[in-house]
Amino acid sequence: MDNISLKFNSKLQNLNNGDVSKLNSDKKLKELKDISSQFESIFINQILKQARKNKIENGLFDSEAISTFNSMIDEQYSEILSKKTNFGISEALFNQFKSQVVNERKK
Repeated sequence: MDNISLKFNSKLQNLNNGDVSKLNSDKKLKELKDISSQFESIFINQILKQARKNKIENGLFDSEAISTFNSMIDEQYSEILSKKTNFGISEALFNQFKSQVVNERKK
């Protein structure tokens, strides 16, 4: 374990400051992409939740257990939809905040 950390530290020391800042900004861009995707998933989840809340009928099987199940399945649907379907929310957020990460690299 110590040999691995020593090798890693020596490789990091060999990188110049530009390379380190580029690695950091690339990591931040990946984090920004992940976060924007998560936000899109949350947004879709809220849409599904409101759609389910606004249903008119009160069914025979309405209960707290069904409500919990529907909430959990809506979360799964929203994650799947945000990954498989391009709503554009994630992309718009990423493009909006990407310039801040890139400008940080130039400093």
